[in-house]
Amino acid sequence: MIEPPAEPTPTPPAAEPALRVVRRDAVLQIGAVLLAIAVMAVFVRMLLGGKAASAAWAVQILLAAATVAGICWGAWQRYKLWTLPVRRLGDIVQAVRRGELPLDELSKVEGVPAVLVPVLRDLLQDLKNRRVEIHQLEQEMNQRVANRTDALERMLGTLREKASRDPMTGLLNRRMLDESLPKIIERCKAEHRALAVLMIDVDNFKMLNDTLGHAAGDELLRSIGQMIRSTARESDLSFRCGGDEFVVAMEGADAAAGKALSDRLVSLVDGLAKTLRVERRPRLSIGMALLRDIEEPTAKAILEAADRALYEVKFQHKRAAGAAQGKSSLVESR
Repeated sequence: MIEPPAEPTPTPPAAEPALRVVRRDAVLQIGAVLLAIAVMAVFVRMLLGGKAASAAWAVQILLAAATVAGICWGAWQRYKLWTLPVRRLGDIVQAVRRGELPLDELSKVEGVPAVLVPVLRDLLQDLKNRRVEIHQLEQEMNQRVANRTDALERMLGTLREKASRDPMTGLLNRRMLDESLPKIIERCKAEHRALAVLMIDVDNFKMLNDTLGHAAGDELLRSIGQMIRSTARESDLSFRCGGDEFVVAMEGADAAAGKALSDRLVSLVDGLAKTLRVERRPRLSIGMALLRDIEEPTAKAILEAADRALYEVKFQHKRAAGAAQGKSSLVESR
């Protein structure tokens, strides 16, 4: 089967002006050479007066000169139509890639390389679009990473907060006391600031549990935790050490400030205890230790001093309760 002849590939519209320039310059070049040869031949013929040998020799010289002139003309046209435009095109392309020039600068390219301008413009535009897309993707990924990082940090912060808090009372736990108190002491020593540490214990708490049950005991502990949080200063740190024991570290507080907080907490818990139907109402015993009174101030030393003060208060409460019970029995016997 005979295939039909392939149709000639049409010249792109953008290439037609440059090709017309090449054809025009080629025709002009050939015409100029032929015209120069003809003029020179006539001139030589007039000079030599028809001498054939001299005329032939002169014509050869003129042909050689015309050939050299044609070569020079062609070199100039090549430089004008190819070398300069190609160099100009390369400079513009590099400047466009660096973002120093707009794509419209490519339209200033002349000569034969102008044929490549539409293709290069499309390629550079695609490259620019790809760079914009890549930049947008990078920004989106950075934003996603930042959002995920923030979410993880918030989650870790929540976990750290839960790990540092007593779930029942919301106060800081014993682990945080062990971590925080040494730092507080060192800071107060360095800044020559006062520090009061309160050791708090709930008297008759076991009787409350045995009489009303552990649910009532837990509710009392939650209430005491709330009272401590609402009564202590914003700068104070409050801890539940376990069971019915609490600690309050009052940075910058003297004995008067510590006693004021102690009296306020005792009064609040006494008011709450009046609503409980138990034989012996729960009440707070609070011991206080001051940093200035500790010879070698450490966390262990100040806690031990506060604990000794606490048991002194508890002993006084027991002695007062015993005296009150004896007085009541004496009145009844009468």
